[in-house]
Amino acid sequence: MQKVLETNLCIIYYSDSLQKLADATINLLKNKIKQYKIFFGIDLYEKIIVNYFDNIGDFREFIYNIRGEKDSLPKYAKGTYDEGMINAYIESNNQLERIYTASHELFHIFYLKYILKNDYSKRIVWYDEGMAQFMSGEKDKYSDKDCFKDFYLKVKEETKSIPDLNVLEHGESFCNNKYNGYDLSYLCVTYLNYILKPDEFRSLMSDFSQIRNYGNKIIYKMFDYFDNMFNINQ
Repeated sequence: MQKVLETNLCIIYYSDSLQKLADATINLLKNKIKQYKIFFGIDLYEKIIVNYFDNIGDFREFIYNIRGEKDSLPKYAKGTYDEGMINAYIESNNQLERIYTASHELFHIFYLKYILKNDYSKRIVWYDEGMAQFMSGEKDKYSDKDCFKDFYLKVKEETKSIPDLNVLEHGESFCNNKYNGYDLSYLCVTYLNYILKPDEFRSLMSDFSQIRNYGNKIIYKMFDYFDNMFNINQ
C-alpha cells in the first residue's frame, strides 16, 4: 500500500495507480453505508477499511498472510472480506469498472457480522453472493427490462446443467464450464425480490431454513418465472 485516503466513514489503503478508484469509492460507500444501515437495521460506529492492490501477487500474499495458509483462495478470486476488511486486486487500466467491488464485499461483511453473528458455518453461499450482487449496485443496469432480458437469456443459454445451489461452495463447483454460480445466484435473488413482499424479502436473510427451502428448486422456478415474464417458449 502506498497511499491512504480517510474520511469519517472509511479508510482506504491503495496503490498509487488506483487514485481514481479510491476517490470514487469514497462517494460510493457514503451512500451504500447509509443504505445498508437501514437494510440491516444497525448503527455503525467503526470505520470501514479498504485495501486495494494493483498487483495480483501482492493481493494474494496479503490474504494468505491473514489466513495463515496458501490453498483456500480460488484462482478467479479478486476480492475478499477477510478480517472484516474490503480487500481487492484491481487492474489500474480499467479500475472504475471495479467500483462496486467495495459495496459487494461490504454486504458480505455486514451479513457475516450482523446476521450470521460471525458464524461462517451458517453461510449459504448462493444467497449471500446473490444478495451482494443485488444490493451492491453492480447489477443496477439490469433495472432496464430489455437489458435484464438479454442477461437472463445469456445466462440460461450458458447453463448446461442445473446445480444444487444449497451445496455450492467457492471454487470449481461455483463457477465452471457448465454454469456460473454468481449469475444464477443473482437471478435467483432477483426472482425472490419479485415474488416476495419487501418485508418478507428483508426478513428472509435471517431465516436460514427458508433460504435452503427456496434453494432446493429455485433455479427451475426462476427459469419458469422469467420465461413466462418474457413470453419465451420453453
